[in-house]
Amino acid sequence: MADNPYITMPHWPTLLFDNRPGTPLSRTKELLAKMGNPEKRLPPVVHVAGTNGKGSTIAFLRAMLEVAGYRVHTYTSPHLHRFNERIVLAGREIDDTTLFTVIEAARIAAGENSYSFFEGTTAAAFLAFSETPADILLIETGIGGRFDPTNVVEHPILDIITTISPDHMDILGHALAEIAWHKAGIMRENVPCVVSFQPEEVQLLLAQEAKNIGAFACNYAEHWAVQKTEAGMRYLNADGAMDLPTPALLGPHQYVNAGNAITAATLLEDFNVDGDAVIAGLCNVRWPGRMERITEGACAKMLPEGFELWMDGGHNMAAGHMLAAFLEENWQDKPTMIIFGTTQGKDVASLLSPLVGKVPGIYATPVISEPKSYSADAIAQVMYGIMPVEPCENIEDAIAKILAHAKQPLRILVFGSLYLRVLVAHS
Repeated sequence: MADNPYITMPHWPTLLFDNRPGTPLSRTKELLAKMGNPEKRLPPVVHVAGTNGKGSTIAFLRAMLEVAGYRVHTYTSPHLHRFNERIVLAGREIDDTTLFTVIEAARIAAGENSYSFFEGTTAAAFLAFSETPADILLIETGIGGRFDPTNVVEHPILDIITTISPDHMDILGHALAEIAWHKAGIMRENVPCVVSFQPEEVQLLLAQEAKNIGAFACNYAEHWAVQKTEAGMRYLNADGAMDLPTPALLGPHQYVNAGNAITAATLLEDFNVDGDAVIAGLCNVRWPGRMERITEGACAKMLPEGFELWMDGGHNMAAGHMLAAFLEENWQDKPTMIIFGTTQGKDVASLLSPLVGKVPGIYATPVISEPKSYSADAIAQVMYGIMPVEPCENIEDAIAKILAHAKQPLRILVFGSLYLRVLVAHS
């Protein structure tokens, strides 16, 4: 065993997986082999990589498939409240007993060898997916794609690469082309790949990678597109145009994420997802922590009538630009105040700079549940001279300071790390 402390989850036994990043993909295969290779007994797999929109794309596609009558497994990360959220078996979060069983199986298989947390829990998840009947499995990568533990799946029926932007640069590299190369590693020969809206540099690299591998890249703007309309959105491909309602997930980026899912549905040859299922999926989708209004919990109870509390887990430069566009286009009826917190390693200046001129300033808070969180003072120091930042002890302190200066009803948006969602919505 490694020297560093064991990772534990509340109410679960100690896991014999340390938290070393960057272990090779072969280690995941090694662990799965000891468990009987459950990755070879999975339902048909859709594999999703990218920087922004992976979870939302999976949420849209899951909603459409379930309306069409299919049993859907999903594997996503991170979780917001309970680890069980990561593993959905045929539409339901894995129960505690099953989770204990598969985690214990992975622990026993690991023996005295040391595996990363994500390698171990991915192996456990694949065991659960292999033992529970379903029609399809939607898998989100952890970091990157090429060397990600989820990339042990050799024969997906479809791949999706959502919008790519700088993130996890300490692991994936600082150049956009390097990051895109990692994401492109999920492509497979003769397997279609939905390619979302991309910067030109990324689009060219993905096209070349698809050509080298022999994958069919179904590219945004070349094979499909989306448009915002007065009544909602329009989806376009070679078959024509489809007018659709506004997606239930808010923000201009969600039109593209919805388009990712619709394109994926059209490419799933053995699945029948008709127009009614697409519409119902767009309207019924739920993905907490993404432009989500918070109406319950201690923080929401602090607000006087007419005030609103929202949460968005955007945590990279692209998310900052998307938020700036959303504020300018949608939230002009009352002022918006931002409470921000994130984990170390994020480019705070790039993330917050797009908001200059859109909001009067930032109320910075640490992410209390994260030991590697930026302090509020560190955020203020990074943004010194760029925009005003008020350091706060926590979210409640930030809300109290906002209310003390408020002269009219306004919106408060908690922005940054998804782990803030647990803090802002607690009772």
